Amino acid sequence: MKKVILVIACLAIIVFGGMHFLMPEKTTPHLTQFFSKEHKEVQRIQDWLKYKQQQQLLLVDVTSPVSPKQQGAYAEYIKQKIEFNQQNIQRLQLSRYQTKAFKELQQLEIHALEQWNTLFQTYIVDAFVEQQHFTEIPAEEYQQFDAEARYALQKQEILVLEHLQQLLQHNSPYLSDIDHSLLSDWLYYQLMQHEIHPVISEWLEVETDMPDRSRQDAMQDLRLYKRFNTNTDEYKYIMSLETQLWHAEHPSSNLLAQPSNTMSNSDIEIDPEIVIPEDEPQVEQIKKLIETQHNSVSRMMFSQLRQSFLQ
Repeated sequence: MKKVILVIACLAIIVFGGMHFLMPEKTTPHLTQFFSKEHKEVQRIQDWLKYKQQQQLLLVDVTSPVSPKQQGAYAEYIKQKIEFNQQNIQRLQLSRYQTKAFKELQQLEIHALEQWNTLFQTYIVDAFVEQQHFTEIPAEEYQQFDAEARYALQKQEILVLEHLQQLLQHNSPYLSDIDHSLLSDWLYYQLMQHEIHPVISEWLEVETDMPDRSRQDAMQDLRLYKRFNTNTDEYKYIMSLETQLWHAEHPSSNLLAQPSNTMSNSDIEIDPEIVIPEDEPQVEQIKKLIETQHNSVSRMMFSQLRQSFLQ
């Protein structure tokens, strides 16, 4: 059987080679298109991995927030944030991306930090120096700077995750040393989170003051959880936590009567062995457990993907 396949492959190569020799104008565009598209997708994945790694190098502000009511102390606090942002701008500028999309994302993030600093300087620092008091930063500008960059990132991240799924389905050599079941669950979970929390909705909410997510939205989340047929213990645990979180955030009394065409809450099982400590509000504690578990898997996946695509 292997010999037959080998012979067929050789004949195909000979035929295509002959066609390429006789009619290069016909075959070259197909070859270029195939390899060019695949190459661009790999570059996108590489840029995404570089971006994720670079985000870990940005400075994180851990100083305790100061109340704006303490105007003098708050102005000094804002001066520190401006310096902090400036250092992160310099770190962002060091990144070298291959794809146009990530180069544009880089500029959006730098622009957002620069605009933050302009607002901070004008409305807080300078105003306090000149008038010994300051007013609030304009809410619209305050909220939209980051939204544009987060929207651009989400678009690229979805494309990367979907392409990694395709590579997984085709047993790509890039992924040969990675646990396929865990990678599959990890990719699916992140795509599901993007579907539940689209940045564009948050962006529109700022501009149009959209109402909170409806009961139908909440039930759609539950259907997405049900659709996730995880094969790994890590994500069985996470999805059990997600389901508990859903019930904690959406008590049945708030959902009113369910439409007949939606599934019952009982259709999703909750792991009885998961114990939620009572020393913190239940919702926040469950969120922390989910974040801890998912971050643990993410660190491992990113490490393995970097070895596959960047080394």
